[in-house]
Amino acid sequence: MDKELELLSDWLKYQNDLPKKRIHKETLLDIAGIDHLENHWSDIYAYFFNPKASHGLSRLFIDSLQDILCSKTEQSPLVMTSFSVLRESGVQDENGNTKRIDLLLQNDDEAIIIENKVYAPLYNRLDLYWSKPNVPEENKRGIVLSPWSTSVKFHGFKNITHEEFVHAVEKNLPTYFANATPKALILLQDFIQNIYNITHTMNEEEVYFYFENREKINRLAEIRGNVISHIWKAIEEGNAKNLKPVFKENGLKLSIRTKNNVNYCYYTFDALPDKVMLTLVYDTLWNYKNNGCRIRMFLELQSKEMISFVENQSLYMKDFLGLE
Repeated sequence: MDKELELLSDWLKYQNDLPKKRIHKETLLDIAGIDHLENHWSDIYAYFFNPKASHGLSRLFIDSLQDILCSKTEQSPLVMTSFSVLRESGVQDENGNTKRIDLLLQNDDEAIIIENKVYAPLYNRLDLYWSKPNVPEENKRGIVLSPWSTSVKFHGFKNITHEEFVHAVEKNLPTYFANATPKALILLQDFIQNIYNITHTMNEEEVYFYFENREKINRLAEIRGNVISHIWKAIEEGNAKNLKPVFKENGLKLSIRTKNNVNYCYYTFDALPDKVMLTLVYDTLWNYKNNGCRIRMFLELQSKEMISFVENQSLYMKDFLGLE
């Protein structure tokens, strides 16, 4: 025993692979009430993507982004020696409506198109965004930045989570740290913490769907609970009482000792050599399109005395449910 405890102690002492709990730490973006707003995230990204901006971090962001892209696509990195950082670059659709690209990193020969998502679903016209930069096809890269992994099917675009991106930034930061301004480092640290705060909550699509439909969802949950309760009470308080004389006529004693949840209800029958259980399964009430609305029934037999009952079980089941 002492040896096992010693081994356990050593493992706990040197174990570095245990996941670390993310703690929500308040940031300046929280205080300003902009912690979840896409436009403000895009503004911050634009600032750090610009190698000539006052932050002093040079190419930290563009190089980190390309590191991830190369690992995901096996494409060679773009040169991007110099480039412009454009916010809300417009492109018109077939009806003349203007659609805007969150971030466009572009020079005369190359372009990286970035769609930035926080709590909004991916409904954007990525095909239009792809056509905007007038550069060779092989020199374009498309990226959807999102809090959680998102399916991106359009040609040329890859999904990168915000957390994946800032992990790469943190990994590469020591190379660019020396010339960074103190204010920029504070802002960067705050922004990274804000990303951790947001991305360790819930799935993007689930959050968006709930906020768009929360009143209907809550009402449906209430209705579902009422239906289950009605069915359970109808069986427990109504027809179940009527079963006793039916079973008594056949020399059986019914004892309703139930163990219930939303899907199942169990019944046992006494005065038999062995235990007999009737199980009602309610979940098929919600499979109308596939199976029709019904309650499935399972009778577990462990005694010969039940054979005559089983031969006539259809009648008893009808009486049990009050069916005509």
